[in-house]
Amino acid sequence: MCKKLIIAAASARGFAQAAATCGYSVITLDAFADADTRLVAVQSFKIKMHESAQGFIVDEVDFKRVFSSINLDEVEGFLFGSLFDAAPDLLAWVAARVRVLGNPPEVMRAAKSFEFFKLLDDLGVQHPEVRLTLPDSAEQWLSKHLGGSGGTHIQCASQGGSGDYFQRKIAGIPVSMLFVADGITAQLIGFNRQFTAPTTKMPYRFAGAVSGVALQPNIHAVFEHAAQQLTSTLHLRGINSLDAILNDDTLYILELNPRLSATFQLYPNLMRAHLQGCAGNLTALSEHKNACAHLVLYAENAVEIPADFVWPMDAMDIPSIEANASSVKIAQDAPICTVRVEAETADLAHKLVIEKASQLKERFM
Repeated sequence: MCKKLIIAAASARGFAQAAATCGYSVITLDAFADADTRLVAVQSFKIKMHESAQGFIVDEVDFKRVFSSINLDEVEGFLFGSLFDAAPDLLAWVAARVRVLGNPPEVMRAAKSFEFFKLLDDLGVQHPEVRLTLPDSAEQWLSKHLGGSGGTHIQCASQGGSGDYFQRKIAGIPVSMLFVADGITAQLIGFNRQFTAPTTKMPYRFAGAVSGVALQPNIHAVFEHAAQQLTSTLHLRGINSLDAILNDDTLYILELNPRLSATFQLYPNLMRAHLQGCAGNLTALSEHKNACAHLVLYAENAVEIPADFVWPMDAMDIPSIEANASSVKIAQDAPICTVRVEAETADLAHKLVIEKASQLKERFM
């Protein structure tokens, strides 16, 4: 009988597709229950989210209600994405009911605490200066919230941001490292460059990423050192990612995401690598010759999409249209879909994904 996995994330589509390709029966809980998620899931639940200082976070009461309705017979385990960054206690609630295939709640709690920066100091990992009180020169600082994700919680401190902590602003290129770990060793998957889609209220909103980014050997070494030190100390397992800012030839680590992340989808199917890492084993990874880019297309204004709209092949996270409905409405600043392309280089993939997203956006205007 086909084994079942429960996957919970802000958007579960990419993880669900990967698991289904590996032969698993998938149950998803996410904020969208998109059409392409429903295609691969035996059950797809749309859970409530609400806006908070950390960005859009899961409604814990609704999550528990939905989760409690699931028959856990034959469920092999529970996989998770960004849904629990601000809710490690909810992850612990899940872990008391089903096997979590990923890092335990205490690792999430440690990674999303202010003490994480002290850990980086102890490990000799460079990061931007952080503090709990706003300095006089506020224009040089960012306001952040612990457990925030997607960049929506980040504000310029000089514009009245009042976060859980303040981070010195560092000019540079946002980059990340995706890796898989077995509790002892960190194995590199790839380096990525991240994109933003800024608005007045959300100047650092995440918009996507591109893989295949070439880094100088010294930067490569700093990234891998950080991943290895954190893996050894926190006993990381499965897929993890590190976010950083590259300023000339200096890399500043920003955060550890001890969970499945959006850049998972930029590489050939990593689900088996994740599951093997969770079991304490590292395996050979599939070769990836091309760079891949994905870009979230946000609604600049409220938009209504008809049921007969023809989506291009490179569009993903397609909004679901309820039975007998003639259209679906997307609110201003909400994601419409994601566009994905592959190319020989990261720069070309970035250029192409912007072009394709722009072409699609014109059809909604």
